[in-house]
Amino acid sequence: MKVAILVIFLFIGIFYSLLIAFFPSYSNVLFILYHVVYDPLHLLSKNIDHQGIIQETNAQSGIKNGNNSLTTSRQLNTEDITVGLWTPMNNSFALQHLEGEDQKEAIDTLLNKGYQEYYYVMNNFEDPKSLKLTESLLKTANKTNLKIIIILLPPSEGGSDTSYDWHGWIRYFNSLEKKYPSSFEGFTIDDFNWISTKTNTKFKNNIDFMEYTMLSKSLEHKSKDVKFYPTIYFEGKKTGIIVKKYNNFIDGLVVASGCYYNISILERQLDMFSEIFKKPMRYIVYPTITYNYSRLDYSPPMDRLIMATLSIASKSSHGLIVWRDLDNPVIQEHMRYRHDKQYLLDISNSKQAQIKEEMMDTNGKSKISKLHTGCSNWAKKYNEAYDKWINSPKGEVDDKWKKTILH
Repeated sequence: MKVAILVIFLFIGIFYSLLIAFFPSYSNVLFILYHVVYDPLHLLSKNIDHQGIIQETNAQSGIKNGNNSLTTSRQLNTEDITVGLWTPMNNSFALQHLEGEDQKEAIDTLLNKGYQEYYYVMNNFEDPKSLKLTESLLKTANKTNLKIIIILLPPSEGGSDTSYDWHGWIRYFNSLEKKYPSSFEGFTIDDFNWISTKTNTKFKNNIDFMEYTMLSKSLEHKSKDVKFYPTIYFEGKKTGIIVKKYNNFIDGLVVASGCYYNISILERQLDMFSEIFKKPMRYIVYPTITYNYSRLDYSPPMDRLIMATLSIASKSSHGLIVWRDLDNPVIQEHMRYRHDKQYLLDISNSKQAQIKEEMMDTNGKSKISKLHTGCSNWAKKYNEAYDKWINSPKGEVDDKWKKTILH
């Protein structure tokens, strides 16, 4: 009798294996059948762990991502976009100023939180102190999966200690990539198409300075493995020059909005920039107030505004960059639950509510709709450009809509 039972179970096992081989698409169903047949104790239990079986089934049917790690089917429902951190306010995570074990532990913590990139300012590649800090950080990070992106300051932000020897910077970055190929990702130039409020420079626009100092000539010598991600504003000046003269040297964009208190057209802006540059984009999320808005007596961004921004940027860009305040509760919640379906639904609802309030008549009670004139004018320009783009005949090349926003 026992021999007969063993033969039956052996036959079922062989039958199951053959079905898996010939009909892989039914493997999930057969996997559950396997548990029922080969573990008869489940049949006697009143508390069958259906969730455990489903989770195990998901793990069995997972696929490998670019890092050769298993990604479950639940995670595949939402694209796992890159998340970076821009010069944190919390000194416990200002990696370039930490040393030894503190630096290593901080990197591990950021990676565990879900951050994959770290951005920080470097003023001069010839300054011994800066060189030491950078070498130390890259050496520590080279043993991890954290990517380091160095921020260069434009004339509108740089001081007397800031170097604009572009040839020197490119040589330095090329050497860093060879020495630390795992940790050194590349560099960004902040406020690339922004205006300057300084009076001690003859260049009103940063892009004018880039042209005057022949940055594009230096970029010709950049190693292909050194990534250049200029920080470009939707509301910037002379953005068309960037498309015409720099796009061949650009590996991706760090995109920002000077009107981040209004997100009603953010999705359109991201879509249009993607069409114009045809490069991957990382969008900067501001969980705290910037200097320009503090001068206008704005309050810090409300939770719903941040959630709405995260919802849009997560779907319409290739990456997020958290600007400084990683301790913000909304940001912490996003990093913890960004793959959770209910959470994604919640921030999507926040987006709808935020846009609805922003679209209210300026005579209404909404404070959000009362933005300064500059942002209102830009919103109008982007809406007009988007309508021209979408309504243009299929197959017909018409770039007139671009001129509206690339002047």
